[in-house]
This record gives sequence, structure tokens and C-alpha cells, in this order.
Amino acid sequence: MILLVIDVQKGIMNEKLYAFEKFANNIALLMDEARKNGIEVVYVRHDDGEGSGFSKGDEAFEIYDDIKPLEGEKVFDKKVNSCLNRNIGLLEYLQNKHIHSLIITGLQTDYCIDATVKSAFENGFEVIIPAGCNSTCDNAYMDAETTYKFYNESMWPERYAKCISTEDTLVRMKEYSPKNIANSIVPCGTGQIETERLILREFRYSDADSMMRNWVSDDKVQWMYGEPSYKTKKEVISLLDEYVGKNQSGYYFRWAVIEKESEECIGQVAYFLVDSNNRFAEIEYCIGAAFQGKGYATEATRAVINYGFERIGLNKVQICVRPSNSASGKVIGKCGFKKDGNLRQYFFRDGAYEDRMYFSILREEH
Repeated sequence: MILLVIDVQKGIMNEKLYAFEKFANNIALLMDEARKNGIEVVYVRHDDGEGSGFSKGDEAFEIYDDIKPLEGEKVFDKKVNSCLNRNIGLLEYLQNKHIHSLIITGLQTDYCIDATVKSAFENGFEVIIPAGCNSTCDNAYMDAETTYKFYNESMWPERYAKCISTEDTLVRMKEYSPKNIANSIVPCGTGQIETERLILREFRYSDADSMMRNWVSDDKVQWMYGEPSYKTKKEVISLLDEYVGKNQSGYYFRWAVIEKESEECIGQVAYFLVDSNNRFAEIEYCIGAAFQGKGYATEATRAVINYGFERIGLNKVQICVRPSNSASGKVIGKCGFKKDGNLRQYFFRDGAYEDRMYFSILREEH
């Protein structure tokens, strides 16, 4: 169980909200009870974008003082309505922590709360909506009270959520026994790694131009990588929305490969498949055509293997390759992987089938 507090930000926490005082007091009560009972409180902030007055660095963007997080409590930022959008990282965070129930509170009833409730339902969570713990303002079609009652008393109950009283929610929280499920990997995220010639770090929006110059717009490089090519700056920024947003979860591991000499982003390396229960992850990488044949893929892969065992706490690192990708086969050999076996005729590409060859390194072998 997690208490989710959505968009209670200074710019919209005011008397225009329906039953504002009761709403703020109820959330404070739930937060207090959650902390007493070992239930994690997770915050979300909405970002309308730079220059909007409601973005990072703006006072209006900050969480309302009376409901602010304690030190160490997670805060996720979003640019869309649903908190569980794939570009935010919250869904990944909840799944890796084995969370099944969400108590959803915050703003605004008819926008981000509604979108999150429906997304949570579709992702299989038990959704609990405490009465008087979400609110909104008048809109062009309904006043705030009517809007609140429509969603809390008609739209959500028995369809998407359990809509119960604040008092009943407090009782559930008191009766809740946190399951002692130790995370088997460390949610350390994409930490910076330095090698002889490279810096591996989180992606930044400022990488977009060098990504396009060096690899992400190259059809051949992306085809070998198994991904589409991105031809416009807008497409690359959209890709970066995912790369940057998911870093918030701590369970996302994707590095921009930066050549020290040129300071260019020349490719990427990632654990794209991470199984926190069984403590294994699968590596993928690509390097731009102009930088291939220089040992960069091997240098980056070795560094990420070390990070996986030493920082994330993996038991196994695996990698797969098509037989036709001889360059990747050489990297795999240099990095010390052992062959596990083949999935026969796994890929169908350019009118022909190819096997999927699996290799791995175990912790005891590292």
C-alpha cells in the first residue's frame, strides 16, 4: 500500500478549490497515519513547462507547505495528466516495490486524479479513493461541487475504485501490515561511470543534437540495434522524455555514452530488461557508425557489467545477439560472457529467420 499525493502545489492550493479547508486537513490526516504505520507517502508534481510560471524553479510549482514531504520521501515530476504514464517512472517504481494498493489523493478531480485512477485500474492496482481527499475548481460545464460528486459518487465507485470515507481509510491504514519484501536489487538508478575514454551518465535534453548527428537518426545503426530511427529534433525530444522521466524511479538504468575527447553523445548502453525478483538484467548497446571499431562498445559494456554486480546487486547479467551481428559477437567475447544457448528462428527480418543467441555472466564468475 502507498499513499499517493498528487499535484498539491502552491500555485493551485487555494480557496477556489471545492471544500478546500476540509480537503487539506483530510490529506494531512492520511499522511500522518501513513507515516505512523509504515505506509510510504509518494508525491507527484505537475510541470507545465519552462516559462509557464508552473515549472521547476517557480514558487507555484513547489508543494504546499502544510502537506510538504519529509526528507527522503519520493517526489515524481510529470508533464501529463496520469502519474502512471510510461515516461514518468512511477509505475516502474511501484511494480519493483511490489505495491498492489494505491490510496489516491490530490488535485484536480477531473484532470490528473481521474486520469491516474483509470490508469491505476488498468494496470491492476487496487484503487482506494478517500472521500474529501481530492478537489477541483469550477469549469465551463459544472461547478466544483458538482464535478467532485460526479466523479466520487458516480464515475469511479465500483467501476475503477473503492470510494470510501476518510475514516474507513484511516482504519485500513491502521490495520495494514507492511509485507517484509526486501528489494533484491538496489534502486540506485543510472549513476555516472567514468572509464579511460568515456563518461557514462544519465541522458539530458541537451544531448539531442549530438544524438542525431552520431547515431539515433542513422537507419543502419538503429536497425542493428532493433529500434526505429528518429529523424527530427521533436522525435528525439519525445524519446528523451522517456529516458529522462524514467530516471526518477531508481529502477531505470540507461546511460548516454559520452566520448571524453569530443564531448559528443556517441551512443547508449542500458539494462533494458531488469528482473528485480530474480536479480538479473539484460544489456543492450549501440555506438554510432563513425565511432565503431574503436573498442568503445566493449569499454562501455564492461563498465556497466561492473556497475550491475557492484552497485545494483545483480546475480546475472545477460545479453543476446543475432548470428548476423558479428561485431556484437566480438564485444560479447571480449567481455567474458558464456553462451547459454539459442532460441531458434526467433527473429524474422528482411524475409528471413534468425536465431536469438543468449550469453551471460554470473556473479560468482565476475
